[in-house]
Amino acid sequence: MLAAIFKASYNNSTDNHVIGGVLGTAFFINNKTALTANHLINRGSFRPNDRFLFCKFWLLLENGQIVEIKKDCLESFPDVDVTKIYFSGDVYKGELNYKKSIANIGSKFVLKGFLASVPNNPSLEVSMGWDENGEIFVDQFNLNSIISEQQGIIESINICDLTTNDIRFNNIKCLKLSCGGNSGLSGSPLINDNGEIFGVMSFGLPEDTIKKDFLFAVSIDEIEKKSNIKI
Repeated sequence: MLAAIFKASYNNSTDNHVIGGVLGTAFFINNKTALTANHLINRGSFRPNDRFLFCKFWLLLENGQIVEIKKDCLESFPDVDVTKIYFSGDVYKGELNYKKSIANIGSKFVLKGFLASVPNNPSLEVSMGWDENGEIFVDQFNLNSIISEQQGIIESINICDLTTNDIRFNNIKCLKLSCGGNSGLSGSPLINDNGEIFGVMSFGLPEDTIKKDFLFAVSIDEIEKKSNIKI
């Protein structure tokens, strides 16, 4: 089950100016736990945009569920650019049948995620409101306009040493994909024809452009080796 990560910065219910948008993608690995890219959200991300006082994050699920993300629900593994989002009770009520698979060069994949709210990408359809306590909430949303789905093969398997604005890899096993894409696919699961997970989408190049010519995912076996995450 996929979800878009949505952030809103705001002041209060009397000043109802709100700025918000989709940062990227997450996916549930069980009913209580979702994974995403660490550079999208971590405990240090809970800072409002300039000229705003507060911010909140939500998971907007494909099935229509809206789940607020709290700072203490996050556990980060920056060495592999993964954040685990965990909840005390079942959040996603459906069935999940993910299993892991080790990628080989030439392995086929499907990459599905949600485009980020940046210039030249489609915009998320979303409405928000204020409750009786003056707290902001997401009322309704429609993900259809920002879905991105691509297919391809694993072009190469690389040991990456990388330093960017928000990612630092040291000898990390990465999968280079045969396709490019737009901002927002970070955090998406890389899945084969059997619905098995190869890895988690991490970064694209060029770094400072919306459209990426080259995409890279961190291999799922590398993630399991360097975290407490088990598929």
